[in-house]
Amino acid sequence: MRLNFLRYIFFASLVALGTWACVNPIKDFVQVNATSFMTIEADISDDPELCKIRLTNSANRLTSVLAQAVVKAEVYVTDQDGIKTVFKEGIPAGTYFPAIAGFKGKVGSSYKLYVKTLVGKQYESTVETMRGVPDIENVINRFETFDQYSRVDPRRAGFTVYLDFKDLPSEGDYYMWNWKHYEKLDFCATCSDGGKFDFVKTLDCVQPKFPNDQILNYRCNGNCWDISTNNDLNVFSDVLTNGQRVVGRQVARIPFDGWKSYYFRLEQRSITKNAFNFYQSLISQVQSSGSLFDVPAETRFSMNIKSLSDPTEKVLGIFNVFSVRKKIFIIDRKTNIPAGEFPIVFPVPGETYACPPGSTGCQDLAPCIEGPTRTKITPEGWVF
Repeated sequence: MRLNFLRYIFFASLVALGTWACVNPIKDFVQVNATSFMTIEADISDDPELCKIRLTNSANRLTSVLAQAVVKAEVYVTDQDGIKTVFKEGIPAGTYFPAIAGFKGKVGSSYKLYVKTLVGKQYESTVETMRGVPDIENVINRFETFDQYSRVDPRRAGFTVYLDFKDLPSEGDYYMWNWKHYEKLDFCATCSDGGKFDFVKTLDCVQPKFPNDQILNYRCNGNCWDISTNNDLNVFSDVLTNGQRVVGRQVARIPFDGWKSYYFRLEQRSITKNAFNFYQSLISQVQSSGSLFDVPAETRFSMNIKSLSDPTEKVLGIFNVFSVRKKIFIIDRKTNIPAGEFPIVFPVPGETYACPPGSTGCQDLAPCIEGPTRTKITPEGWVF
């Protein structure tokens, strides 16, 4: 499948200021030694779409470069009344979703996580309480250039997104910002090295015995959207602004990789103190060390999840309980662009596959294979 290299380069290379920093997700962390750790990334939210739990064993550098999914685990959460909600494994492997459709957390309620793996290892979290979150009052974006980069560097030009919000009057509020971008796809499969798409068995590219330079792009057989998300951490404490209005908080940087309008869904989350401290420790370590791979492993050990089977076992990850407010808006990438500024666009390599004239039984439209980065479902607020 074709990767959007421009978007990857753009976001992976961002360097932020203050408490705003770019790091890779926990699941991509590789230990500096041969140890593999249980990693638990658990989200309980008042938005049903965001409730999920991901279990992996972090990569062991000597045996693997990828985290291994922890499958067939027993996973559930309980609230302050002892009500148990079971999570069942779905797709992708190692990701667990509420067995009860529409399950969501409630502001003011408290939750505790339990995990038991197939081999009998048991883990539990501390009790975390969901706090309320204020509305996003205003969102603006500005076209800005970083002239320390050359004109052909995708990091140079883009759209910086800022927001305003009114902090809650209660003390000890902590916030986190995430976003999603949906882009409608023309092609649902790209086969390189002379490969062709297998419509019957694998629903993937099949490579020839003797590879060549041919690249074939297969158009989608229906609606399909690519999903991209922020790869950075952006958290905030109200210790200096309690109850005040926060103006001009930078929350995103959008690439100038085309003229088309850009669909943008912003999430403002109210997180717990444990989650804030966990994410802030990662940001601080990256800012001081300069690289994710220089961050000591102990800074990624969980602050609110422990092993019941082995008190000495170290666990990576966080049990994140949060409420959320969303705002959807469209960024116009044609208007108010300074003269002489143009998007950096990488052309799609290869050719579009089409069935030969007169052929029978031929297929040339690839299916939309849904997953964390692809969906058939029309995004909320889609106006194109």
